[in-house]
Amino acid sequence: MLTHAGRVVSVDHLAEAAWPAQVPVNRANAVHVRVSRIRSLFRSMSDPGTVMAVMSTEPGAYRLCPDEVDADQFEKLLAAGMRERDKGFLDKAADLLERALSLWEGEAFTDVTAGDCVAAEADRLTELRLVALEQHTDVMLAMGAHTQVVSRLKPLVARYPLRETFHGHLMTALHRSSRSAEALAVYAELRSKLADELGAEPTSELRDLHRSLLERDAQDSGTANAWTSTNVSRSGWVSPSQLPADTPDFVPGEVSKAVAHVFTARDPTTTTVAAITGQGGAGKTTVAVHLAQQLRSSFPDGQLYVDLGGSAEHPAEPEAVLAQMLSAMNLPLSELSEGLTAKAACFRDGLKGRRVLLVLDDAADEAQLQHLLPGNPESGVIITSSARLTGMPFTSRIELNDMSQHQAVTLLKHVVGAARVDQELAAAREVARLCCYLPFALRIAGARLAAKSHWTFGDLASRLSHQRWLLDELTRDSLSVRSCFAPAYRRLTEDERRLFRMIGLSGVGVSSAFSATAVLDLPVPDHAEALERLVDSRLLKVVDRGPLMFRMLGLAAAFAREVAEADASDTEREAAQRLPRLQDQQAVFCLSTSWVH
Repeated sequence: MLTHAGRVVSVDHLAEAAWPAQVPVNRANAVHVRVSRIRSLFRSMSDPGTVMAVMSTEPGAYRLCPDEVDADQFEKLLAAGMRERDKGFLDKAADLLERALSLWEGEAFTDVTAGDCVAAEADRLTELRLVALEQHTDVMLAMGAHTQVVSRLKPLVARYPLRETFHGHLMTALHRSSRSAEALAVYAELRSKLADELGAEPTSELRDLHRSLLERDAQDSGTANAWTSTNVSRSGWVSPSQLPADTPDFVPGEVSKAVAHVFTARDPTTTTVAAITGQGGAGKTTVAVHLAQQLRSSFPDGQLYVDLGGSAEHPAEPEAVLAQMLSAMNLPLSELSEGLTAKAACFRDGLKGRRVLLVLDDAADEAQLQHLLPGNPESGVIITSSARLTGMPFTSRIELNDMSQHQAVTLLKHVVGAARVDQELAAAREVARLCCYLPFALRIAGARLAAKSHWTFGDLASRLSHQRWLLDELTRDSLSVRSCFAPAYRRLTEDERRLFRMIGLSGVGVSSAFSATAVLDLPVPDHAEALERLVDSRLLKVVDRGPLMFRMLGLAAAFAREVAEADASDTEREAAQRLPRLQDQQAVFCLSTSWVH
């Protein structure tokens, strides 16, 4: 029988499975001896607590906890990966399938000698492993990783010479790697083996693929990858519905209303494209998802959502993103054209006449977006980015600024509870101020208070007032305000980082180009450009334009000081000590001693 806490197997069943020919007279004792040996083996590989978590004793039975067994973990990861693939989330699918396959070390149960039940389970797991390998290579092909697929599949084809899916994937990967002759040779070898050993022909799918490769091989290379409307199965359309859940505690503002208006007053001749930009943690994704959920009825043919990973060290490749969206549009992965331009043409053609809403979240820059936009006026796009995206024409581009005090307090009420906030309204406002009215910081602060019922808002405000530990206080589990600034810092040049660290060490706001040149011994144009880059990266804020005056906001200043303490050189530290004196000496300085605006 199965229970919610694990799998319970009776002693009688274990005895019959372990000794199918002749069950011992004292079956309970015999099973107990075997279980003791298994537990001893587990103890040699892990701690005793883990052993009891894996296998515990029940009256007349033993309980096996699936969560602690690698075979069950493998099956869960495989199922999750296939679900993500079916939804079109190829990056997530590839990661889950890779994790599932990484649990394998050799063949199943090779060190176990037992009856038919073990052999049957070994065969079942081996088949699931082959399925996982097929699914993983299918996803990798869709993401454009043809070379990796070739290197992975060649030994598998040799080991499983009659596994036709492996052969089909290898043929596709070789062809897309400009190795069509090898792809055709793979088919010829498979066909020969099937005829000799089974007297059979390859499946119709493989024969169609072979015919397609022959036709493409006969075409001119300049037109072989051209996409035509006949490639898209219009009747096979399945409306994608990929939007994440709306945030229950969403606090509406003027920005969300303005973006919504863009879509309700849309031009019937052009694609409506709205960009929501702002610093990390400003709530861009929250606003975009909320708006997309509100606009569902206006886009009945589906909603696509893609995390472009612009804040990550390696943003998503446009070709992989297009493959992901095309898969979600129910286009068979084997039909995807080769190359970025061809996939972009596929994508636009697939959306022709469709009313589909795209949410392209966390774009790195304009170059990443260039091939991801539809061309039909029926569809709409919402883009979020920490970059300013001034180099692209948008129907609307809106900068998401900090929350107002009223919005920030409202958000805290949603997270912590209205009664608790109203009891300490002044302290709650101070917490909001120390969080710089940044939604991400406010959510973390609220979550910490909600988890600490014995804390008051005053307690948290006191803890946040200590600048040295500010970022530690605004961290909860895997969430940290550091992630709002780390991606922007990572993209700076070394000179720009030096300037940022120096300001963090100095304890003042920022310098003019002239004065900081004296400190850093950098040419004036270079330093002016570094200041501009810090502003573009939202690590500095322009507060006046005549003359230019800058301010480093509280959370950014705390991050600057933290990275400076870890990475600053002795030269930078000496320069930072001189900077406050230059502030008093130079009229062109405009430095704010306040960490919080």
